[in-house]
Amino acid sequence: MRLVALFFLLSVTFLAHPASRQCQSTDPSAPDYQAPPLFSPDNQLKTYIGANYSSTLPDGTTVLTGNIDIKKNQLYVHADKARYDQQKDFLQVTGNVHIDTPSLSLDASKATFSLSNSANQGTFTHTKFILPAENKKRSISLKGTAGSITTGSNHISTLHNASITSCNLNSPDWLINAKKITINHNKEYGSAHNVIMRFKGVPFLYTPYIQFPTSNKRRSGLLFPEFGTSSSRGLEFAQPWYWNIAPNMDATITPHFMAKRGIELGGEYRYLTKSSHGSLHGAYLHRDRISQQKRYQVRYQQYSTIMPNLSMAIDLQDISDKDYFNDFSNNLNITSQTHLDRSARLNYDTQDWHMRTLVQKIKTIDTSSPLATRPYARLPQLTLNGETAVGKHGIQFTLDSELVEFRHEDNNKPTGSRITLRPGFYWPLSGAAWFFDPAIKFSHTQYNVGPDNGSKQRIEDRNLPVSSIDTGLFFERTLSNGLVQTLEPRLYYLKVPYKAQNNIPLFDTSIPDFSIAQLFRDNRFIGGDRIGDANQLTIALTSRLINPVNSKQSMRASIGQILYFNDRRVSIDGTTDSRRQSDIIAELATQAGAWSGNIDLQWDADANRFSKENYLLHYQTDNRHIFNFGYRKRLKNNTLDLQQTDTSLVMPINARLSAYARWNYSLKDNKNINTITGLSYDNCCWSLQLLAQRRLQNSTTDNLYESSILVQFVLKGLGNIAGSKARHTLEQSIYGYHDILQ
Repeated sequence: MRLVALFFLLSVTFLAHPASRQCQSTDPSAPDYQAPPLFSPDNQLKTYIGANYSSTLPDGTTVLTGNIDIKKNQLYVHADKARYDQQKDFLQVTGNVHIDTPSLSLDASKATFSLSNSANQGTFTHTKFILPAENKKRSISLKGTAGSITTGSNHISTLHNASITSCNLNSPDWLINAKKITINHNKEYGSAHNVIMRFKGVPFLYTPYIQFPTSNKRRSGLLFPEFGTSSSRGLEFAQPWYWNIAPNMDATITPHFMAKRGIELGGEYRYLTKSSHGSLHGAYLHRDRISQQKRYQVRYQQYSTIMPNLSMAIDLQDISDKDYFNDFSNNLNITSQTHLDRSARLNYDTQDWHMRTLVQKIKTIDTSSPLATRPYARLPQLTLNGETAVGKHGIQFTLDSELVEFRHEDNNKPTGSRITLRPGFYWPLSGAAWFFDPAIKFSHTQYNVGPDNGSKQRIEDRNLPVSSIDTGLFFERTLSNGLVQTLEPRLYYLKVPYKAQNNIPLFDTSIPDFSIAQLFRDNRFIGGDRIGDANQLTIALTSRLINPVNSKQSMRASIGQILYFNDRRVSIDGTTDSRRQSDIIAELATQAGAWSGNIDLQWDADANRFSKENYLLHYQTDNRHIFNFGYRKRLKNNTLDLQQTDTSLVMPINARLSAYARWNYSLKDNKNINTITGLSYDNCCWSLQLLAQRRLQNSTTDNLYESSILVQFVLKGLGNIAGSKARHTLEQSIYGYHDILQ
C-alpha cells in the first residue's frame, strides 16, 4: 500500500473524461475568447493593423496608440499601446492586452512577440489565460493565471508561477498550482512541475510532476485513483493506468487493493477496426484472504462485419465461483445472474431471409447444482427462416427451419440432434378498416437421440399441420380535445391436432410468461420439443388515444382471453389442461406530459383473483426530477411467489444539491432487497456524489446483506478522482436516470 501511495506521489498522469454538459454561467474574470480570424489562402501572409493614432520613428519603428486591433491569420491582438518593428516583424504591446489564438486566449499587462511565424513566438507578462473548449471538443474550458507565459515556434507554451482550474478565477474551488507548466498545443496535453492541488483553498495533494490533457484526445498514463468501502471488501483503493496503444485500441490496467480480500489485478482491452470491435475484461485475485482461494472473472466480446450481409458475434465469459459477483459487484442485475452465456454466432441476413449458425454452452454459476438441472449446449445450431412473395396476389411463402445438436454435462441425459422444417403460406388481406390473414404451416420434426454412451434411439418423426386465421377491425373517432380514439377488436383462431409427444426429450422447451403477445402465438411453448395441440379462439380488444398532429400515443389499453374448445393434452409434465378459458390478460400504457404509467394484469378466471400484477408510475422532466413507483405481485401454483414494491427518486434540494433514493422491498418476505440513499453537489467546476447502498446477497439464503459507500468526485476538466461506481449504480438502479455530473 505504501509503495502504491509513493508511486502515486512521485509520478502521476491525470487523464480527463469528457464532461457531460458545459457550465452555462460565464466567468467575467477570465479572458473573453473570440475565435481568431481565418484568412483565405491568398491572404494568410498579410497582417492588418488598426489604431487611433500612429507615428513612425527615425529607426523605422511604428508607434501605435489607442484602440489597437491587429489581425493576422489565426491571430487577434488588442492593446492600448504598441511598437511595431516592421523589419523584424516584431511587436511590443502594453495596456489592456488581449490575444486570441485557436489554442490559447489571454489577457496580459504587456507582451512581446513575433508576427513572422504561425506560432507567434513571444513572452507575455502577468497573464490570465483560457484554453478554449470550443476548438478542443471539450465541454469545460481550463483557465488560470501565470506570472509569465513564453510561446515557442514548436507550438509549446511555458507558464511560470502558474495555476490552472475550470472554476471562476476570482474564487476557484480547486486549483493546480505549479512553478512551471508546459502545454503542447499540437499534442494537446500539459505537464507541470512541483504541483500542489488545492480544494477550497486547502492543499490535498503534492507531486513533483503530473500530466493532464488539454482536449479529449486520449493519452497514456495514470487515471485518478478510486476509493470506496464495503462490508465484504473493506476499504478499497484502485489505481487505474490507461494505455493508449493505438488510435483504434487501448487498455486499462487496474491494481485494486481491498483490505479484507487482498490485491486484485484487473484490466480491460478494447479495439476497433473497420469491420470489428471488441473488448477483453478480466480481474484476478491470487488468494482471497477470506476464502483462501483464487478468484477471477474474464469476459471477451467481439462483433465483426465480415461482409455487408455476414456478421459474427462472440461472447465468452467465466468466473471462479458462484459467490464472485456477490463479493465483488454492487449491481443487483449482475449479482442475480445464475448462468453465463458462452457463445459464437454467425449471421447472414438479406431483406427477406436470415440464416444463423450458433455454438453455445451456458455455464451454471452454482457448480453445486445437480448436473441434470443444467441447460443443454448447442454444438451447433443452424437456422434458416424468412419469407417471400408467391405470385401476384399477395400470398407469402414462409419457412422456419433448424438443425441443432444437443450435448449435456450429465452422461445420463439424452443427447442428439433435432431437425425442424416448417414451410407455410399466409395471405394478408386488408382494407382501410379491417384485416384478414389466413395462414397454414406444416411442421416436420425429426430426432436422433440417446444417452451419451454412443447408442442412438430413433424417435418417430413428428408431422403436424398448423392453421390459423387472424382478423380484426379498426374504428376511430375524434374527441372534443382533438385526440383520435381507436377501437380495435381482434379475433385469432388456431387449430393444431393432437400428437403424443411424451417420448420426446426436453432439450430447450419451456412455457413463456402469459402476455398479450402470447395470445397470438401459434405454439404455447418456447423451443422445438413440444407443439401444443390447439382448437382455440382468442378474443382481444385494443383502444388507443392518438395525437393526429405528431401520431404519438397518449394511451394504449388492451385486453384479451383465449377460449378453448378442446382439452390441451400436450404438456411438459404429462398432465392434461381441461380449462375452457385462459386467464384474462390486460395491459395499459399512458403518457401525459412528464407522467407515464404501465399496468400489466393477469386475472385467473377460475379462482376469480389476480395471478399477476405489475404497476409502474414514472415521472421525469430531466435528470434531476425523477420519481418511480412500482409494485409487482405474482402467484405460482395458487401460492404467493413474489410481492415487491420498488420506489426511487431523484429530487433537487436547491440549484446545486440533489437527493437520490431507491427502496426495493419484499412484502412477501418482509425484508429489504436493495436500499440506496445519497446526495450530490454539482457546480460549474466540480461535482460530488455520495451514496450508501445496502443490498441483499442473492446467492445466499441466510439474509446476508452487503453494505457499501460509493463516491464519485469530479474536478471538471480533469475527470473523476474517486471512481465511477456511484454513477453506474444510480444508472442501473433508478429507471430513467442518466448521469449529468461529469
